[in-house]
Formats: sequence, structure tokens, C-alpha cells
Amino acid sequence: MVEANEIPKWMDQELFVEFLESDFGDLKSIKEFQVEPTAGKGENYTTLLLRASFTIELNDGSQRRTSYMAKVLPTTVSTRDFVTTWKVFEKESNCYANYLPDFEQMYREAKKKVTFGPRYYKHSKELNEELIVLEDLSRRGFRNVNRQKGFDMVHTKAALEKLAQFHAASAVRFELKGLYPEMYDRNLCSTEDNFKEFREQQSKTFVQSLPFYNAAHMQKTIEIYSQQAEDMFQAYAPKIENEFHVLNHGDAWCNNLMFQYDQEGRLRETYFVDLQMSRYCSPAQDLLYMILTSANGDIKIQKFDHFIHYYHEKLTENLTLLKYPKSLPKLKSLHQSILSYGDWIFPIVTVLLPIVLVDANENANMDALLGKEGDGVGDQFRNSLFHNARIAQHLKEVLPWAHSRGAFDVVKTASTSVD
Repeated sequence: MVEANEIPKWMDQELFVEFLESDFGDLKSIKEFQVEPTAGKGENYTTLLLRASFTIELNDGSQRRTSYMAKVLPTTVSTRDFVTTWKVFEKESNCYANYLPDFEQMYREAKKKVTFGPRYYKHSKELNEELIVLEDLSRRGFRNVNRQKGFDMVHTKAALEKLAQFHAASAVRFELKGLYPEMYDRNLCSTEDNFKEFREQQSKTFVQSLPFYNAAHMQKTIEIYSQQAEDMFQAYAPKIENEFHVLNHGDAWCNNLMFQYDQEGRLRETYFVDLQMSRYCSPAQDLLYMILTSANGDIKIQKFDHFIHYYHEKLTENLTLLKYPKSLPKLKSLHQSILSYGDWIFPIVTVLLPIVLVDANENANMDALLGKEGDGVGDQFRNSLFHNARIAQHLKEVLPWAHSRGAFDVVKTASTSVD
């Protein structure tokens, strides 16, 4: 999350001229140009998302207004250094430039129109700075669901259907064109683990907060588990024989899905954004991530198995449509993979879900999130993440469910035992 005054100095109107000329063949001149951040407090932690707005004059003398979304590295040095090593811009640019067009073409050839995201604008010249330029979906009425309210049944099913279409196309593409690049073996391609201290502080605060969620009896189990837990964002995808694999979105939470509605307010279309953390592995990752972070608290556990069944129906339907050459994945196998990928539940409950549900505030940024123990701002933000009625409501449902599924089981050794 960045401040409004942190617009990169190199962000000028010349960066967009070729896109304006492409969209407006009769462009005469640019009359006004403005750049501003789009995200409020607590909406974005790793990159800076800007809206570049223009008033242009056409050859006939008329004026038009238009805008583009521009994604750049944050200007804060600490966050910028982390993000640079993650290859998120390389991964996301590749998805927009290559994979989404491939997937959409596969559906067109199958006589079905499927669109996965905004239009991507690729620069004709190589730039010195990281920059992704996209269509401004708000101009077509797309918007996010309020992250604190989460998806209702209609939005959850729409998101699951879009995931199923995306996953199916990625699996078929693998059979047609072969391996995805190595950078898709992990969500974040870090060269070193810079988050060990952060995970320890986050886990410590979480464990101390468990009584607030009626889960004091889990403290010892989760404390031991946290000491062995791998950082799932930096972890390599597991190699499980005969497991069905797809290209996962990798960061499929409510702020990374946008929805369009008809004049009566009925949901019409669902698009993905932020394809910067994709990983090739079981779809179990996206399913756990999306349902547990983004479905409304009243349905995420109560309807969890129903959601998996619904997703599986849509997945096999689209695999069949796209003529997937192998045996279709079984529902039972998908549930087994979800159990195998249960290690994702810990970062969801200790990092992602608290961030999704926290109130917007001045401290909702990466620097505060990574603050050391004893850092007043960092401690204050961590406490706000875990001590609010909203997170308590969700975790009172999620933790007993996760615990009963063995999500916090530890690998017992001579030096570790659970009371």
C-alpha cells in the first residue's frame, strides 16, 4: 500500500501515446493527463496500481475521456527490493500476453466465448522500469465485491466457474504445448527467505489470540506446527504422482476478481486481475485460497464441500469441451488433493484472511506488516489484524473445521510431541 504522493516521477503521458493511438485512430492531441492511485488503505500491499486518465482531442475537434490502469513497483525501497526478486511482473506480463489469449482462443475454437481478464497493452519498446498497462475495467462497470463482506453464493459460484474454465484451459494447453516455465513452480520466486522473522511474529500473535476465537485448546498444537510450517508462497509445487495439475491463479482472493452486472443488477461477467503469483500444481491451492479468504463467513465452511462439487462439475465440463486427452480428474481425487494441500490453511488464517477482513487504516501497508516485534506501528497493526469481531467470527468457523481435517498436524520427532 502506497501513499498518494508516491507517484513515480517517470510516469508521464508519453508512455501511453501508442495505446491512445491504437484505441483512437483519429487522435489529434492530449488535452489533460492525470495519474492517481486506485487502491484505498488495506487494499494493496505489494505493488502500486495507478489510474492514468486522459482528456483527448480527436481530428474532428471533439473531446473524449479515457483511462488505463498502470501497475508498477512500489516506490518504498524496502517493499520494492522484495517485489523485484519475486518475478511477479514477468509472470503477470507473460500470462496476459500469452496464456490468456491462448486459453480464450481454445474456447473460441470450441464455439464458446470465454474472456478471463482486461485487455493487455504491450509496449513496443523495452522500458527501464517495470510496467503493466491494462484496460480500465471500471469504464465497463466492473467492480470488486466488498472484501469484508465477501462473496455470497452467486459470486462464489461465478468465481469457481471462472477458475474451472481457466484451470481446464491450462491443463489442455500443457498437453498441447508442454511444460510451463520454471518460474511457475512457485508463487514467489524469491532468491532468499526474507520472511522468516515476519512469519514468526505473525504466528506468535496468532497463537496468543486463539482464546479470542474459542480455540485456546489448539494453542500447543498450532504453536508446534508453526515452528515447522513451510512458507507456502515460496515453496516449490509438490511432485505427487498422477496428480491432476493446472496453472493456478495463485492469488485468487476477492480483490483480484472483478464483476460486471446488467441493468437489473444481475451478475453478468467475471474477470481475473493480478495474475502475478500463478503456480502450476493441483487446483486445490486456488480452491482453498479463494473459498477460505473470500466466501462469506456464513457459507465458506457450511458449503465448502458443495463448492468443491460445483467446481468439479464445471472443471470436467470444460475439460470435455476442450477435448482434454487424458482421463478426467475424479471428485474423490480432488478432495484428496485438498487434504494434501492443507498446509495452505495456515498462511490463510494467519496472514491472508486477517488482511482481507481488517478495517482500512493508516498502518495497513507492507512496512507495518513486516515490522519487528517492539515496533509500535507493526505491533499495533498485528493486533488489529487478530483482535476484531470480524476475524473472530470467521475463525470460530474455520479453525475447528481445519483442525478436524488435520491441517495442523506436525511431523513428530523425538523432540516434538503434542500434549
